[in-house]
Amino acid sequence: MSVHPSTKRSLWAVTALVGLLIGLFGTTPAQASDADTHSVTWKVQVGEQSSDFAIQGMRFLPGEIWIDQGDSISFLAKSAEPHTVSFGTPPLPPTNFNNVLADAVPPVGGRVFNPSAPWTNSGILTTMPSSAFPSVTSYVQKFTLKGSFTFYCLLHGKMMSLTVHVQPAHSKYPHSQAYYNEQAEVQTERIIDDGMALWEKTADMATPTHVYVGASDTQAMVMRFIWPKNTVPAGTTVTFDMSANKVFVPHTVTFTSLQQNGKPVDSGNMFPAFAGGPSMFKVTFDQTGTWKYICEFHDTMGMVGSVKVTPKS
Repeated sequence: MSVHPSTKRSLWAVTALVGLLIGLFGTTPAQASDADTHSVTWKVQVGEQSSDFAIQGMRFLPGEIWIDQGDSISFLAKSAEPHTVSFGTPPLPPTNFNNVLADAVPPVGGRVFNPSAPWTNSGILTTMPSSAFPSVTSYVQKFTLKGSFTFYCLLHGKMMSLTVHVQPAHSKYPHSQAYYNEQAEVQTERIIDDGMALWEKTADMATPTHVYVGASDTQAMVMRFIWPKNTVPAGTTVTFDMSANKVFVPHTVTFTSLQQNGKPVDSGNMFPAFAGGPSMFKVTFDQTGTWKYICEFHDTMGMVGSVKVTPKS
C-alpha cells in the first residue's frame, strides 16, 4: 500500500498534541458494578508521561490483572504518545507505516472479547484525540470466557504487554482496584525516573555537533532533542542521530526557516537503524543566524531545538 508522506505524518501528529492530563484514578469509585449482573468494570492505565510531556512511558499498569467471567476492563489512555490494546498475530512492533496503517489504526472486534478471532484491536489510544487521525481516550472489553490472555501495544511491541486472567464467575478477587491503582502510581514514578536517567546519560554523549534525536529504552521515551540549543561557527556540520532509540518511534528534524539549494531543510521521517532508518541526518551550516527546528510528530510536547550559527573566527 502506498502512503503519501503527509498522510504518514498525520498518524504520528496525534502524539504531538498537548492538553490537560486525564485523571484516570481520581475520586471516582474504584470499581463500577452492574446491578443486574454483579459484574465489575476494572481500570487499566495505558501509557505514562511526565508533567512536561518530555518522558513518555510504555507500560500497561497493571501489567497483570485477575477478573471474573462477565467482568469488563476499561483501558484508559494516560499519555499523549499513542498506544494500542491488541490481541492476535500482526507484526509486533511494526517496521513501516504500512503496517501501522493496516493494523494499529482501525478498531477490530466488538465490545465482547473473542480470543478465537485472529485479530482484536482498540485503534489508537491517546490522551488527546485529533481530527487529523482517528483515536480514542478509552476502550472497553468484556470478558466472558475463562483463560489467560496477553494483550500488546502494537506500536511498542512485546515489552508493553498485559496479561488478563479470567476466573470463573463469582470467584474471589486476589486484588482490589485500589491495589492496582497504588501499584500503578509507584511504577509510573519509576518509569519517569528511568526516562530522566536515560536523558542524562544521552546528554553526556551529546555535543554541539552531535545531537541525539530523542532516546528510548524498554520502558521510557525521551521526547527531546539532546542537545536542543547549539552555537557553532559557520561551516560546521551537525549530525542528528537516532541511535539512542531502542524502540520503533519516528522523529523528524524539520527547520522552520532555513533553506538550502532553494528547499527547506528537513530530514523527513527518521527511524532507528534496526527499523530500517534513515537514522542519521547531517546539516552543514553556512548561513549565520539562529535556525529553529522541530520534530513534526512531537513538537507540541516540547521537542524543539535551535542552532545559532556565528561567523567564522
